[in-house]
Amino acid sequence: MPSLLDPIPNSPFYSTPSYNVSTPSGSLILGTGLSVTPQGVIVGASSLGGTVTRVTAGPGLSTNGTTTGGMLTTIGTLYLLPPQGANLGGVKAGANVNIAADGTISVATPGTGTINTVNVGTGLTGGGSTPTITINLSTASTTQFGGVIVNPTGGISVTGGSISLTAASPTQVGGVALATPAEAINGSNNTKAVTPAGLAAKVASTTAPGIVQLSDNASLTSSVLAATPTAVKTAYDAALAAQATANAALPKAGGTMTGVITFSSSQTFPGVAFPVATTLSLGVVSVGPGLAVNSSGVLSTSNVGTVTAVTAGPGLGSPASGNTISTSGTIRLLAPTTDGLQLGGVKAGSNINIAFDGTISVPGSNFIASNNPFAFNGYIFPAPLASPSLPFPGTDGQVLTVLDNVAGTVGWTNAGTLQSVTAGTGITVVSTPTTATVSLTTVPSITPGNYGGTALIPTLAINAYGQITSTGLANPFTPFQTPTITAPFILVLDFTTNDTNWQWTLQGNTTIQNPLNAVSGQTGHLLITQNPLVTYGLVWGTSWKFQNFAPYSGNSTLAAVDLIEFTVVAGNYIIVTNIVENIG
Repeated sequence: MPSLLDPIPNSPFYSTPSYNVSTPSGSLILGTGLSVTPQGVIVGASSLGGTVTRVTAGPGLSTNGTTTGGMLTTIGTLYLLPPQGANLGGVKAGANVNIAADGTISVATPGTGTINTVNVGTGLTGGGSTPTITINLSTASTTQFGGVIVNPTGGISVTGGSISLTAASPTQVGGVALATPAEAINGSNNTKAVTPAGLAAKVASTTAPGIVQLSDNASLTSSVLAATPTAVKTAYDAALAAQATANAALPKAGGTMTGVITFSSSQTFPGVAFPVATTLSLGVVSVGPGLAVNSSGVLSTSNVGTVTAVTAGPGLGSPASGNTISTSGTIRLLAPTTDGLQLGGVKAGSNINIAFDGTISVPGSNFIASNNPFAFNGYIFPAPLASPSLPFPGTDGQVLTVLDNVAGTVGWTNAGTLQSVTAGTGITVVSTPTTATVSLTTVPSITPGNYGGTALIPTLAINAYGQITSTGLANPFTPFQTPTITAPFILVLDFTTNDTNWQWTLQGNTTIQNPLNAVSGQTGHLLITQNPLVTYGLVWGTSWKFQNFAPYSGNSTLAAVDLIEFTVVAGNYIIVTNIVENIG
């Protein structure tokens, strides 16, 4: 159909047709991971072959961020826990320990030096500074560590620097050996002490005296327990009740039951066949795989197994797509591939809304599609027009006529008679008394290439032949970049070519050094995102200056997003002009 979106094939603006989705304000531009079918349906490119329906957190992982283990069956988060016992886990750098960017752990090199001062701790006296330092033991007490003097008559002896107990006797304080259970039962050794275990071993029986335990339980058949009056009373009451039950029991000869009969769970009925339940009648059922019955007779589903390995499929990574986690690891969502064939995670960009249920939509009714990532100098695409009426593309004797001056549409009609043809710009006309041949004038060629990149503000021009040319001016609005890391975690910002916008998610306590190649008059922004699991702090180089001499040290809220604005006064003097915290 001839329109601004699908021009006549010999037009210099002609391009190969492709499927698109039109809105009242123009064509909808789709991002990576989405495509349009010939019927105008937006679909996500995917080659998934299966779906994990259950994930069990193994050693070192947690589904609640506190305790090891747990299971995800719908939506949730896997957390890395610190090591617990023999389990693996995540670690972070402590005192005298370094962790490199690739995860290598090393111990800091010990320092050397000369001791000039000694401070004494608990149980010691003296200390001080050089040249002479004396340290002595404090006198020990019930509340103070220190040195002691051994009393030779107190049951303690010292030989060769070793302290030992002297043997105890009826007239001497000292250590005493403990009697074995057999010695306690025999009762013939008066030099050893009886332990609770030895005392417990001297148990009375029907053939030997000893310790006997009392019992209130009248139903036991033990020969080592003694019945209490309570047990005797229980047996007596049971006998009276049994006599009363026997008197009221149904005789073997038969009779009439007047109450409810209750059977125990272990009751069997030999020779009796119970009806089996069907979809149409009541009856008994048996519990199959995946089902369980509790002590109250309630039927429920049971756990049928545990996922032992998870492979990251298309659109997921651990860290890359196709990797398998068999012990511990993290599955993350990957971005869609740029070829439009692979699903992936997306986030809302300019002129895009994502609802809570994941629906992507364009806000408002006047969406302007632009090929420029900035809010200026965009290219506006007109709304699609309806197809012209037949005949199309025309028959002999018809003329090509402008149908709508506003919409810019043309079509073949019978209206009017061609008298003359005037050649306009880019058109050549060869006329005879009966015909006129119209052809396009050869236009000068333009070398293909990219004009007006990310770092330029495009300036466009259209020449007499309808060709678009472009030049560019320096763009002061630089995109946000990720800084270089020289050590965990020291950030190096380079302001060369006016690169003054940076972003970073804290992975540990971080130092932002003095920037390289800072030039007076530059302005910029730092977008700082706090770690989602652990809060970390920030330290600044000496060139950064803050109001009231109070440097920004990081947000204490997990996953908080803050924006820091600054102005370069001099290469070594950068003023932080504003801090916007907790951006939602």
